[in-house]
Amino acid sequence: MKIVIDTNTLINASSDDNNYGNRIVEEVLKGSIEAYANPQTLGENILIASKKITDQQYLEKLLNYFDTVKQVEGQRIHVVEDPEDNKILASAVAAGVDYLITSDWHLLKIAEYGGVKIVSPQGFWAEYESETGKGWQDWLNKFVN
Repeated sequence: MKIVIDTNTLINASSDDNNYGNRIVEEVLKGSIEAYANPQTLGENILIASKKITDQQYLEKLLNYFDTVKQVEGQRIHVVEDPEDNKILASAVAAGVDYLITSDWHLLKIAEYGGVKIVSPQGFWAEYESETGKGWQDWLNKFVN
């Protein structure tokens, strides 16, 4: 499974270990999911994370996540008002990902573009569990075992 994660999801995931974005980052780090980004967005994500995230443990996890992200260049598109949203969407289409995961309503209202499903972190997690039969059980095992 291939994804692009929007910056807002990565930053919001620092709120707690139960956050869906945090769970998705964990799956990428385990190698269960492949994550993609364009070089500009990846650089911006690293800068923003370094400035906004105060939880050192989560910041280290996110820096490891950034090391695993595969870089892709996308063609310029103009689908939504925000150029940053267009860059993320272009990356998702260029990489041929299955999902663009975001909390941005400008993107969420599109729902699908160029074969890419645009979903919230919670929506992705529900589909991920349904498709793979894992995720929730793996996450729950961290607390039970």
